[in-house]
Amino acid sequence: MNAVKIYLFFILTIVCMRLSAQALNGYYFNDFTLGRVLLKNKQFANGKFNYDLVNHQMHYLDGNTDMIVENLSDIEVIVIDTVRFMPFTDRFLEVLQGEQATLLLDREITVREYGKVGAMGVATHGSVQAIDVNARFQRVNGDNKMDLTIYKDDIAYIYFVQIKRTWKSFRNQVTFLKLFPKKEQEKLRAIIKEMKTDFNEPQEVLKFWDECQLRNADK
Repeated sequence: MNAVKIYLFFILTIVCMRLSAQALNGYYFNDFTLGRVLLKNKQFANGKFNYDLVNHQMHYLDGNTDMIVENLSDIEVIVIDTVRFMPFTDRFLEVLQGEQATLLLDREITVREYGKVGAMGVATHGSVQAIDVNARFQRVNGDNKMDLTIYKDDIAYIYFVQIKRTWKSFRNQVTFLKLFPKKEQEKLRAIIKEMKTDFNEPQEVLKFWDECQLRNADK
């Protein structure tokens, strides 16, 4: 093993040790968490996963190496702890399941500042992509002397609901109502007012959409 490989192995080991010891900024879970991937061919695999909310990438640990899940078209769902993630175009969306309806949830995190990314580059291995080790180390360590700094500023929620078998997205009450004909908007607006739905609270939006499906089923 040459000097470069020894150095990379040493850095990767330190990085993964720090990942286990500290919460990850901009990630769904505080640490890599046990989960399962279910493929469309009905095969599955267990592992430790975390979701990068800033870059919309699913990560998993391959031994001591932090890898990115690719080939999303082959995946049915990834369940981490009790949270379900479904591949959707180029990312994963959280699946919120009500009694009558399903709501998909995406998060848009405002990042105030990016520093310089390290010069190690990115290496691709088959269906996964190795993370820039220098960037990962700086992101987790939070050392002010490092070049790369990531700040979480604000979270905006993007919701997806299925209307006539097509997934439609919205961010708030205004964009939600625009998905429907004007004759339906007043009825929906009345339900929103009745339930005092806050579109900045995903669970409230899920309860609202669940109630809409329940009332439609009763007709």
